[in-house]
Amino acid sequence: MEHRELLRSQYAFSQDNLEAAIERCSPELLGKTIEGTLTNPIGATYAHTVITQDLVLVRGLMGRQPVFHEGGWGEKVGFEIAESPVISQEWANSFECDFGALREYAAAVRSTVDGYLESADEDDLQSEIPFGPTPRPKLWVFGTLGVWHVASHQGEIAALMGLENVQGQTL
Repeated sequence: MEHRELLRSQYAFSQDNLEAAIERCSPELLGKTIEGTLTNPIGATYAHTVITQDLVLVRGLMGRQPVFHEGGWGEKVGFEIAESPVISQEWANSFECDFGALREYAAAVRSTVDGYLESADEDDLQSEIPFGPTPRPKLWVFGTLGVWHVASHQGEIAALMGLENVQGQTL
């Protein structure tokens, strides 16, 4: 299996697991806060995960307008996005949206990223970009933020679900 197909399959797997967890969350669980902790509500963590892909992968690496803006998602989901995907505790604890629309937005971001990974020029995927202290190939950044970042937050979501006696992992 070549690296592009491996990344696409890992990206799909991480997205599938995230969506399977979110599908099992009640509206109450999506917005539940845990007083006295720095733990973000599940819904805010999910939104952050999707927004990060849109701002960093679509806008930053693909050089496109974010899917959020292209599709007029602000009105549909009921919130606007900032220029940065970094979230504050205040934003996370007060986050509300139309989760059905948010999941549709997530699907649009997923489709855009996968379409790019499928058809991007090999030289473009291997081109190095600034990422932290060391330049990295775009392909590496897609793996880090499209797979590792998504899977990390999905694990966080699964743990919070488990605290509420809801199965967070399907595996």
